[in-house]
Amino acid sequence: MYHDYRDKVRFYYVYKHVQHPEINNFVSAFNLEERLRHVQEAKRRLKTEIPWICDDMDNSFKQAFGGAPNGEFILDPQGKIVRKRFWSNPQVLREDLAELVGPSKTVTQVDALSARFTLENRQIASGVVPKITLPAGLAPLVVEPVDDGGFPYFAKLRAEATSGLLGEAAEGKLYFAVYLDPLYKVHWNNRAGKVRLKIAIPPGTAADPLEMMSPEVAADADVDPRQFLVEMARGDSTRPIRVELAYTVCDDAENFCTEVVQQYRVEFKRTGNVGSRPGIFMPAMFAKIREFDKNGDGDITEDELPPGSVSLYVGHADYNGNGTIEAAEIDTFLQMFNNGKGFASDRNDGQVPKEGPSNDSDQ
Repeated sequence: MYHDYRDKVRFYYVYKHVQHPEINNFVSAFNLEERLRHVQEAKRRLKTEIPWICDDMDNSFKQAFGGAPNGEFILDPQGKIVRKRFWSNPQVLREDLAELVGPSKTVTQVDALSARFTLENRQIASGVVPKITLPAGLAPLVVEPVDDGGFPYFAKLRAEATSGLLGEAAEGKLYFAVYLDPLYKVHWNNRAGKVRLKIAIPPGTAADPLEMMSPEVAADADVDPRQFLVEMARGDSTRPIRVELAYTVCDDAENFCTEVVQQYRVEFKRTGNVGSRPGIFMPAMFAKIREFDKNGDGDITEDELPPGSVSLYVGHADYNGNGTIEAAEIDTFLQMFNNGKGFASDRNDGQVPKEGPSNDSDQ
């Protein structure tokens, strides 16, 4: 017997936070108003008819549902979770729904939909600022805005630290990246001055340099991130540092140019609400997943995984939930990441991955 899913299933997207900066030019929101604007922007670009639910700034929804980065949940009419996936997979979702409510009359493919996420061409220079070479093992830190200087957070600060700085040695490197938020459609005014980043550190700590300027840029205006690297020794201090960011931006419509000075607090704590930068997630964590298959049978069991990593790998790739990452599941998982070459959206091809969610009600 066939069913129309419209009468049986309601779909919702849940917006949490931007896990990986720079993908499709989005950066993490600093307040709920910005998150809601992200939702509206996604609805506009994706042309989806599926309703969206927006998590609060404490990420209460995400935490209540286990903290999955790309989770998928099916609830019955009484609100009981009957299926849960740490990592969403459209094909597995279709199979789950077919089992729970019956197969659909039609099977809509993503290619048949009009939904395509396209990057906006803002006619502002990009790719003109060389990226600096970064040390290995950087971990994102907790960053909180503390003083907006009376302006929106046109630019967003990201901070990362090497393992040595977070460990017992308490020495290592701090990395700062400053991203323009495309929500505000502003660009750096390079003729008015460089981006300045200044650090205030607690007693008993040392950092060099304490004040930095972004490099000279030939273009009058651009939207590239600004990057900074600092050597630091924390000693016994666990206190946060204060970062001051000064910059000049103009809006793309040329209605205003303004100088902005804003403050941030950076704690020496890893944050679970910000993921890795594009291009390092897959190579660092999953590209060599097949090497864990010690007995060569094509499947990966929990005892073959490195200690402490079972939930990570099983949670991402064990779609049927039997505790074994089967050969077919490995193939499916790596295919979602462009066969292990990184996120599909890193390719900047202007389209969502083929495996992305549909806005069709019978998916």
